[in-house]
Amino acid sequence: MAERLVPWLTRESAPLAEFLTKVMNSPANVRRSVNSIVAAVESHQQLRSNPIVRSDIQLLKLALDHETLLLSGTGGTVVSKLIERFLIERSTDWELESNGASDYPDLYLGSDDYSQLPDFRRGKDQVYGASLKGKLKRPVRVPDGLEVKTCRRNFAVDCHHAHAGLHLVVIFDRIEKQFVVKDVLVGFLRHELYRVTVPASPTTTLKASFNGQHFISIFPEPD
Repeated sequence: MAERLVPWLTRESAPLAEFLTKVMNSPANVRRSVNSIVAAVESHQQLRSNPIVRSDIQLLKLALDHETLLLSGTGGTVVSKLIERFLIERSTDWELESNGASDYPDLYLGSDDYSQLPDFRRGKDQVYGASLKGKLKRPVRVPDGLEVKTCRRNFAVDCHHAHAGLHLVVIFDRIEKQFVVKDVLVGFLRHELYRVTVPASPTTTLKASFNGQHFISIFPEPD
């Protein structure tokens, strides 16, 4: 898996970063364009005095303010889904498919044969391993495919399971009101490379975490 995906991910890291920055910065770019249009309208006496135009401008400004509130929390889940969508669309040499929201790996090769895995079963107090899950027979909990993680500002990842396999980590931040991708890294993690916090009670969710110690950057150096 790593031999197939890592060279491809290395080639795709720069286009991925460009795609992410365009999408994440699109609301700010739209706001700048709208502000420019509004300024032009308000400088025109006939348009400025039109009650319908004034009402539409007020509605537009209010909608942009509400959008800012909605998007102010842009975080890992949103960016991870953007990454998955980009990689799926760019996977022409193989068929990448997305796994369930609570399953891993995030992406698996739909063109590979996982038919020998047992069907998923969840019984009382049962701990399940690698299996085929759902109507689509998605392979879950296999040391295969690609796990996607995102970090805001610095490399630090917390998750609910220690998943052995290939990981892609994208570090992004907002600098001077613009989102930028700071780094794209890959690493193959074994279970023992996770730091696992043992729950204090049965109701506490297990937390597994890792840092960038075992990762290498595949982000191209600036010219």
